[in-house]
Amino acid sequence: MNYRRYYIPDATVFIVGVTKNRNLYFANEENIELFRLMLRKTSEKYPFELLSLVIVPDHFHLLMKPINSTFSEVVLSFKKRFTDNFKKRNGILTNFNFWQGRFWDHVIRNDKDFKIHLDYIHYNPVKHGYVTKPEAWRHSTYLEWVEKGAYEIGWGHKEIEDLEKLNFE
Repeated sequence: MNYRRYYIPDATVFIVGVTKNRNLYFANEENIELFRLMLRKTSEKYPFELLSLVIVPDHFHLLMKPINSTFSEVVLSFKKRFTDNFKKRNGILTNFNFWQGRFWDHVIRNDKDFKIHLDYIHYNPVKHGYVTKPEAWRHSTYLEWVEKGAYEIGWGHKEIEDLEKLNFE
């Protein structure tokens, strides 16, 4: 299959990364800690602005704005760095694929598109049934966006039909 990625300078990009066979590796707090550490380490080599993030047991979603690099460089570096450190922590000496082979990207086109993807990220733990309200999920930027005034507590407590229909995974 021939994949084409579109690189637009200064663009915000929505990224989805999924674990191999949808293994629930991120149900483990140590792996989430490693995820956050490797994301910070990656940003030292390939700077980016992290706008939004959610980590659920078998995948993650984020909105980012690369700085002097491409989103592919950021994501590929992160995935390799994470996998190498995961293998080291777990004593895995053989070939091991932590991630599905590719990741999904979407270049954000306008403010409405940004808001749809931001909402999707923050509603994702509710959509998958991990919690009944977004603020109950610890591995999300939802509360940061509440502080910025983008949401009021109570948002996402009921099913959001438009978001339930979307599938960015």
